[in-house]
Amino acid sequence: MLLQDSLRDAVADVSANLPALAEASRRQGLALRRRRRALATVGATAAATVLAAGAYALVPGRDTDNVATDTAVPVVVGPLSGRTAPITGRGAAAALAVAVDDVADGSFAGFQGDAYEHEALGAFRFLPTTGSGPAGLVIVNLQPLAMAGPAPYTCAAFILPDCRIWQLPNGDTVRTYRDDDAESGVGSQRLAAEVISPRRKLRLIVGAMNTNPYADGEHRDAPVLTTEQLVAVATQPWWGRFRLPEEYVAAGEKLEDFTGATDVDGR
Repeated sequence: MLLQDSLRDAVADVSANLPALAEASRRQGLALRRRRRALATVGATAAATVLAAGAYALVPGRDTDNVATDTAVPVVVGPLSGRTAPITGRGAAAALAVAVDDVADGSFAGFQGDAYEHEALGAFRFLPTTGSGPAGLVIVNLQPLAMAGPAPYTCAAFILPDCRIWQLPNGDTVRTYRDDDAESGVGSQRLAAEVISPRRKLRLIVGAMNTNPYADGEHRDAPVLTTEQLVAVATQPWWGRFRLPEEYVAAGEKLEDFTGATDVDGR
């Protein structure tokens, strides 16, 4: 008997569930596309200016010096000394994690960060201890002040819903809004808090979602952080475009290198 005849006999009674295979292939393709897109930054558009980093994304493996992953919040021992160090992507991610850990209970995964030209980014997946569903993406974007557009900063020309704006005693402006991300599918939600600080020449955006690029279409009922929690994170006085507390930069250096081979589920 020829080999091809033997193979036909061996699989003669095997049938394939083609609809199930097609659906699985579709889901895997969507997941791969999300992974390639990875951590899209918090995006929003106003009449005269782009209000966030837009299309820039952190892609795992893009720059192994500035991309990191870990499964626990970076450890920072003791109070801040007041000393600062040049900002790094890892440091931005660590600083964001510590600030979130101060206002919410949960676990962390998939840390990423980047510092490039005059901007810095930090992001991770955060899984709250309450509620159900996948982890949600949390991200900070540190930008030049010019990215906020010309003053005065208002909600008047803002196209996003639930916009609120107020000024702090130190002269900083806080703006909050909802920016649901259609690219992440029906049911995706995103909240954002923005701080515009002329004295620091800084525009800072912190966002939280109810899903993440690896969740394969799964969503929580609400983003993993509330607007109030995002404001608490965004208004920390130590945020800066070029320097951060040295403790956060040091904590970021202890994050494990991202290998690209593990830690790819929605948790």
